[in-house]
Amino acid sequence: MKKILRAAAAQAVNGNAWQKFTNPTAGQGKTVFPKKPSDQEQLGVRWDYDGEITSEGTIYHKFQLQANAGNVPSTIKQWRGANGGTHAVMADVLVKKDGTKEDVEEGLEVAISQVQGN
Repeated sequence: MKKILRAAAAQAVNGNAWQKFTNPTAGQGKTVFPKKPSDQEQLGVRWDYDGEITSEGTIYHKFQLQANAGNVPSTIKQWRGANGGTHAVMADVLVKKDGTKEDVEEGLEVAISQVQGN
């Protein structure tokens, strides 16, 4: 599953997509990436915005990594079935507000490493 999540994360930082994580325009509870349902199905996961938090004097944007509905990769489908469906949070992602592409890559990788399952 980590391989699938890392592939999805690579898409999330491709081109200018990473800027959606450092300066999100989506409202709280709304999907930041990927936006198109076909992309969500292909990647199997999505990142929903969950507001700002402050930790040790630094402001972070918080995102929830969640499994998508539909015809997603089988390992994501298995995780989804075993963990409460499409609203179950696989991991929380923290990205420094107004951060860099590297901050996004780091935040996504830390979150992926915390996902339980195959």
